[in-house]
Amino acid sequence: MNRDNTVSYILCKRWSDIKEKFVNYFASLEPKHAIVSSLGIQLKYSGYFAMIPSNLDLEAHLAQYPVTDYFFVKDNSGHVKSVNINGTLGAYFDPDRLIYIIGLISSIPAKNKDSITEDGYVSINSKLIRNAFKDYLPYLDYLIRTGVLCTDGQYIQGEKSKGYKFTKQYANVPLKRYDYHAFQGKVEAIPQEVYSEENGTFITNTLSEDSPYLSHWYLTQKLHIDKHAAISYAQDLMQYKLSQGIQSWDINKDKTNESVIVRKHPLTQYQAALYNINSIDIGDYKVSIDTHVHRLHSAITNIQKDYRNFLTYGGQELVCIDIKNSQPYLICALLNPMFWHVNNELSLSLYSLPEDIQRSITSVALPLELEKFFGKCSNDDFIQYKEVVANGRMYETIAEVCQSHLQSPISRDEAKVLMFYLLFSSNQGKHDNSTINSMKNIFSIKLFPKVAQLIKIIKHRYKGVPVKKQHNRLACLLQSMESEIILHRCCKKIWEECNHQVPVFTIHDSIATTVEHREYVQAVMREELNKAIGIPPTLSIDYWKPSEVKYHNMLSHT
Repeated sequence: MNRDNTVSYILCKRWSDIKEKFVNYFASLEPKHAIVSSLGIQLKYSGYFAMIPSNLDLEAHLAQYPVTDYFFVKDNSGHVKSVNINGTLGAYFDPDRLIYIIGLISSIPAKNKDSITEDGYVSINSKLIRNAFKDYLPYLDYLIRTGVLCTDGQYIQGEKSKGYKFTKQYANVPLKRYDYHAFQGKVEAIPQEVYSEENGTFITNTLSEDSPYLSHWYLTQKLHIDKHAAISYAQDLMQYKLSQGIQSWDINKDKTNESVIVRKHPLTQYQAALYNINSIDIGDYKVSIDTHVHRLHSAITNIQKDYRNFLTYGGQELVCIDIKNSQPYLICALLNPMFWHVNNELSLSLYSLPEDIQRSITSVALPLELEKFFGKCSNDDFIQYKEVVANGRMYETIAEVCQSHLQSPISRDEAKVLMFYLLFSSNQGKHDNSTINSMKNIFSIKLFPKVAQLIKIIKHRYKGVPVKKQHNRLACLLQSMESEIILHRCCKKIWEECNHQVPVFTIHDSIATTVEHREYVQAVMREELNKAIGIPPTLSIDYWKPSEVKYHNMLSHT
């Protein structure tokens, strides 16, 4: 058995001994009736599907590899049950549980683009599966031992769960949708949460009934995707990137913050895209607001940007209004000392945000450090930064200034990477790209020293705080500000002013609507952002149509 197929989490000898006792016991009993497969049976609940390899015939697979040859046994009634590692019997065998685990290979990266790695393995935390059914180990073991999945066997407590992917036999084939409504066996629920490795908890999702301005437009079921065109593009894009080599793969910004550039495997991206395309196609938009940073998530926010060009609403084309250099823009609000004070007259302040975001600031020594910082600042320290942001030229300005100091070409994309690095990495982090490190010094010493100092203060690792990654404090703060403005001010105002007639779909810092309503939505965004941040934003416009996909020209010539 090779390393990939080693099931390190199973105490095989102990489990085999336990199973042998069950087999010997039940062999002495006359079975009353055989197990009936749940495949094809009409089940009770609706709203769940899984993407599985198109060449996987589960009925044939089960016939070729009977589950009773693994960690399942027949009881005295002839029913097949799983054998738990502690020697007890689990629930009745249900093939849909195998489907659920197989489906995680696409659904996890579909809901979290930044979980995609270079090696193609998808980290699956055991708590996530256990939340669906507790006797998951026999099922996971079966899929590995019968050659459907393989594992990297790498587990780092609090950092990384073991990774899984399809074996070669099933990896290089299209995926097909398997629709089912619930597990036949007794389960608590099909989990919709996202598991956080950082603190070992589930980030639960809620969408309040008193927010129709957010939910209504999904409930109309008029948001459609050209499924066949999107899937065809996904297949072509995957093949193109694989043929071009790893340097053409997308960079995983979430995992490139510290010391190494991590890219996203095109096959995993393809599988995730298919999951989201099918979600939209069947009207299961996966809409929720998480309780961590209070962002609205959906299949539209989760899917890669290019695929939004295949979306329409009620047959009409969509247009997206986006805040240029949005994260640097939102920081402008933090440069006002009153933002941090309980008693203030600002439209937006720390105390306009959810209580957990407030506590992340007030429960540490941060307010005292901020008071000291602003005591040594004047308004002049931030004027240049605000002017650059208001003009929507933060990344271009950084590139130009750094290029003049380093005497070498600096691209806008490199400047954008620098800003992500400054905002989202720890203060102790050092990038493996020496150019980015040099750009950081220029930004922090020559360009915007006071802004850089404020960023470091907010991300500081304070003593006695149980949160492991305190540098995430700034990211959570900015994302919560973004959600408050875009979701609960802009979208709510559009809903109320236009008598529920203007469709809106949010993608974090942007709002999509039909082309006819572009100017109105743009005006609302400009007004609400100016009121909240204190300076007018620069907005950009993207028209969603197939001809605008990033690789359209390249793929049409391959």
